[in-house]
Amino acid sequence: MELLFTIAVAAIILSVGVPGFLSFVANNRAVTHTNDLVTALNLGRSEASRRGSVVTLCSSEDGTNCSDENDWSTGWVLRTAGGQVLRSWPKRSGGDGVVTANVDELSFQARGSVAVGAAFEVHLPNCRGDQKRLIAVQGTGRVSVSRVDC
Repeated sequence: MELLFTIAVAAIILSVGVPGFLSFVANNRAVTHTNDLVTALNLGRSEASRRGSVVTLCSSEDGTNCSDENDWSTGWVLRTAGGQVLRSWPKRSGGDGVVTANVDELSFQARGSVAVGAAFEVHLPNCRGDQKRLIAVQGTGRVSVSRVDC
C-alpha cells in the first residue's frame, strides 16, 4: 500500500513539474539563440569601429559565404569588406531555433552605424507565451532586445 501511495505522489509531482520544466528549457533555448545573435551584432559594430572599415554580418549556410536568404536559422558569418571571415556561428543547436530577419545582411559602417536598420525574430517552433524575442538594430548600430508574444 505504501509503495502505491509513493508511486501516486511521484506521478502527481511529475505531471505538474514536467510541463513547467519543458517551458523553462524552451525559454532558455530562445535566450541562448538571442544572445548568440546579439553577440554577433555587437562584435560587428565594434570591429567596424576598430578597423575603420565596413564589416558585414550575413546569414550563411557554410560559415564562410553569405546566403541570399533572410533565414538566419542556418547560421551567420561576420566578414570584412575584403571577404575575410572574422567569426562564424553555425546552425543553432538541435536545429530547432527559428531566426528570421527583414534583411539577408547587415553592414556596419566605420563608425558603427548601419545604412538600414534591421529587425530579427528569434523563437522555437512550439513557441508559447512570450518566448519570442525581437532584436532591433537601429541606424546608429545600437541593438535592443524585447520579449513578444508568439
